[in-house]
Amino acid sequence: MWNADLIHRRLAEIQQQDPEHKIFGAKRHHHCLGPRLSTRDVTAFERKIGVDLPKSFRAFLTEVGNGGAGPFYGLYNLEEAFRMDAMEIPEGPLHFYTTPFPHTANWNPPLEAQPEDYEDGRWITGSLVLAEFGCGAFHRLVVNGKVAGEVWFDDRCADEGITQERDFFEWYMSWLDQPHRHRF
Repeated sequence: MWNADLIHRRLAEIQQQDPEHKIFGAKRHHHCLGPRLSTRDVTAFERKIGVDLPKSFRAFLTEVGNGGAGPFYGLYNLEEAFRMDAMEIPEGPLHFYTTPFPHTANWNPPLEAQPEDYEDGRWITGSLVLAEFGCGAFHRLVVNGKVAGEVWFDDRCADEGITQERDFFEWYMSWLDQPHRHRF
């Protein structure tokens, strides 16, 4: 599925075209991915959170890289993602991942009908934070539930709800094809 050589070549091309890191988020990730993880490391993480990661994402981690260059501010590595989720979930992240993601369609109740717990973690259970969009909005990878493997955009901070994007492979490759569409 993943062509690591192609991805790393493309990132090198982007780095060459953007040496001053003007593409949105490049000052943080410098157009580089973190080191690949071993299968053992990924399995240990899966045991830690209580679910198997979607195959495409798991393959990305072991074949391409763990965190770094990606949409907006870039991808979190697994441990950063876990820490970010742990800060957001007062009861702790362990049951958070094993509870299925509650959506199969975009979710954004009108402002006057928003539940009191609109910002609560229960609306994003079964997902792992993937990348920061900025201003409190995040892209999340569904790791448990009917839409496991898909990336969803959590923009509840701007009262824009939770919206479906695409599967992880398409989401990442789309960014790789057009990383300059977001500039400061």
